[in-house]
Amino acid sequence: MFKKCKELLPFKVLGVALILFIGVTIVSPTLRTTVLDSLSAIYASALVTLANRDRVAQNMSELTVNPALEKAAQMKADDMATKSYFAHNTPDGKTPWYWMEQAGYKYTFAGENLAVNFIDSEAVETAWKNSPTHWYNIINPRFTEIGIATSTGIYKGRTAIFVVQMFGSPAR
Repeated sequence: MFKKCKELLPFKVLGVALILFIGVTIVSPTLRTTVLDSLSAIYASALVTLANRDRVAQNMSELTVNPALEKAAQMKADDMATKSYFAHNTPDGKTPWYWMEQAGYKYTFAGENLAVNFIDSEAVETAWKNSPTHWYNIINPRFTEIGIATSTGIYKGRTAIFVVQMFGSPAR
């Protein structure tokens, strides 16, 4: 009898820990957001790799990550997450190009892809590939640089991960 109880003890401890974890994440929105961010399988680096894989498959050159485009994408993702909207233009009328200007990115050509309510990078890329306008941004020969960011917030009453993919061709 003691041996069986001893063998079950680790499972009981694990069960209690799981119940506490779930309870805390339900009670604390901040902790829930932090946990979602850390468990999210949407990574900017993975999306860059996937976009470049698609471009190479089309006999195109790879995109280079630009820190200013990453900053612009992060500002846009954070804005959508904070204000609970999902659109290329903000509720107060700011365009994607506003974020690029704020980040100090000077461009000749620019584009933006958005995604929300996905949980992994492959699903985001597949959705973009299945949309003609998003796909064209990925394989647009005018674009030479990319910046991608994610942010977690509330969208339509539910916790969501916002993804922003910005493309550009720097001004000379």
